[in-house]
Amino acid sequence: MLDLAIVGGGPGGLMSAWYLKKKLGDLCRITIYEASDRLGGKIVTRKFDSAPAMYEAGVAEIYDYSMTGPDPLRELIQHFGLQTIPMDAEQVQFGGELLNDVAGMRRRYGAKTAAAIEAFRKRCAEAMTPMEYYEGVGAHDNENPWAYKTAEQVLDEEVEDETAKRFFKVMARSDIATETHNTNGLNALKNYLMDVDGYIGLYSIQNGNEQLIECLQSEVNADIQLNHRVLTVGKAPTGRYQLKMMNGKGPETRDFDLVLMCLPHSWLATVGWEGEQLRKSMVKHVSYFDRPAHYLRVSILFDSPFWGEKIAGAWFMSEAFGGCCVYNEGARHDVGKHGVLNWLIPGSDALAFANLLDQELIDAALKSLPASLGDARAHFVEGKIHRWLSSVNAVPGGLPVRDVMTNHRPEPKEHPGIVVVGDYLFDSTLNGLLDSSDAATDIILTEMMRLRREQEEGKPASDKIDRDYFENYRGLGPYSEAWKHFTDPDYLTKLIGIVWGKAKGAKLLVAGSASGELVGALRQRGIDAFGIENNRAIHAKTPKALKKYNKLGSITDMPFKDSSFDFVFETSLCHLSPKQVVRAIRELNRVVKTGLVFGSITSDMASVVIDRYDLLRGVKKLGTWWEWSELFFGNGFDLSMHRKDCTDALWEATLAANKGPGQWYADADSLRYSFFDKVEDEDDD
Repeated sequence: MLDLAIVGGGPGGLMSAWYLKKKLGDLCRITIYEASDRLGGKIVTRKFDSAPAMYEAGVAEIYDYSMTGPDPLRELIQHFGLQTIPMDAEQVQFGGELLNDVAGMRRRYGAKTAAAIEAFRKRCAEAMTPMEYYEGVGAHDNENPWAYKTAEQVLDEEVEDETAKRFFKVMARSDIATETHNTNGLNALKNYLMDVDGYIGLYSIQNGNEQLIECLQSEVNADIQLNHRVLTVGKAPTGRYQLKMMNGKGPETRDFDLVLMCLPHSWLATVGWEGEQLRKSMVKHVSYFDRPAHYLRVSILFDSPFWGEKIAGAWFMSEAFGGCCVYNEGARHDVGKHGVLNWLIPGSDALAFANLLDQELIDAALKSLPASLGDARAHFVEGKIHRWLSSVNAVPGGLPVRDVMTNHRPEPKEHPGIVVVGDYLFDSTLNGLLDSSDAATDIILTEMMRLRREQEEGKPASDKIDRDYFENYRGLGPYSEAWKHFTDPDYLTKLIGIVWGKAKGAKLLVAGSASGELVGALRQRGIDAFGIENNRAIHAKTPKALKKYNKLGSITDMPFKDSSFDFVFETSLCHLSPKQVVRAIRELNRVVKTGLVFGSITSDMASVVIDRYDLLRGVKKLGTWWEWSELFFGNGFDLSMHRKDCTDALWEATLAANKGPGQWYADADSLRYSFFDKVEDEDDD
């Protein structure tokens, strides 16, 4: 059994441990090291000393993407049976008065200012659709011209009205957490769109966001070590990874097969990296994302909600502290007879005011309230301060945006088993952190399958795709007899019909066609099928009637014209060297018109299935469905499910064909990442 260390017991570490249990079961031993005396990191729910009134001291709220597509974080929260409370508001404290969004701005500042606000919001919606917003940080961001302008420049160019410009800064600043000159226009755009209907929802977990931490902890299978600060990470003489740490009593050293670094960016920089190659790579990684943004929380308990009905929603935006958010905690939590207001102060103001004493911060917050609410000081009971300096990223995802593998594995050559997790790699949200945990544990899964294969006894004498491979194909006998066990032509035809609405009459390429049996079976079903195979020995066994349809050649350089086929069904990409994969995907993109079915072996297939058929034999490029999708995204393809999400129908057909759990596909998600549409190159438009 392999040993894995998770460094950091915040949400990223716990989410990663949760994913590892789901993906690996009991195939590895996990130890979580947390430097502090608690788990949870930035998710902190607290109560005041004077009364059992609840407030959020860390993560303010959670983003809801479920109106656009699958929302993994929402699904995780539902899995735990946690109840959620929707959050919304439209008020802004501007010019010392609480105003109701655009209508209030029109009443106070006139039609010209209101029109400028509406025009810029329309411009933002035109610049990014809800689906593009949903897809999040990706290589497509590098094509957006606003990515290379500061948010300040964009506002200067797009909004002439000075009052409207100030309005947008106030409304978005607590989400951006920095100044408009410290972030780019694209990051600001995504935050401006939060105020436009149809892009995102906001919610909180009933009885406190920290319940998510408790639920994650209850389901992970890990040895949790608190008060263990990891000082250095490097290689042991044995080739395993070595962690040196302080455990509260003294130094401790432990060796592991794999390491997940689940630390906030600011803490990642405090770790020592042993070995020049690792040190240089980690310095580059930290430097690439070194755009610190800051928060400061001032939470105040009052003897009653003295503002009455004047605060209409769960929060209001305020021009105080350069632009901040003031939460009415009673709108989501049990605060009894009391009132609780909670300031989320961002950016330079958070950095500067953090040097003040707690009482000075409380006084400043009280003074910032609009006079129309009443005498706040007369109702004051208690205040709490929580400082979150350098806790988020001013340009999340980095600039330019890099691929997921590069971001999560800083030194892949000599240290492929050291993988990082962080919200700064995506969008500085809990949603992005879950995505990062998913991606990182996919990489860990692939590395673990490699290590496991290297260590297991009784490995086949040959690891090559040779004559013997096809004579006893995956342990089931000659390929000509065994192929149907793995590729059912009726099932494949049905899947293509579900995704693209047609199969019969279409022209299809089987990439990795062996001796052409599948090609022949598809042709019998009315599909104009062709194949390409690079193994001479198996290709030579192609039946005479199929020889003109089954070509000998490599998918990296195919003898077909552009857009020759409606569809491609591939099973051979995983057998190429990593250096050849991108070239092959581009070549597949060249010859196809509509879409591709990805059928290669992946590391996140069920281990029992991999072992049963020795599926890793001959695999040179091992990755998960998610990792492969990143390669497709960067080379002319996009997920078919982004345009027509028919995952449920695909899963129903898969279960009916007996290709589900224990047979081939472990879950519906793997099917989701198996169908890709060819997309037009934007440069050609």
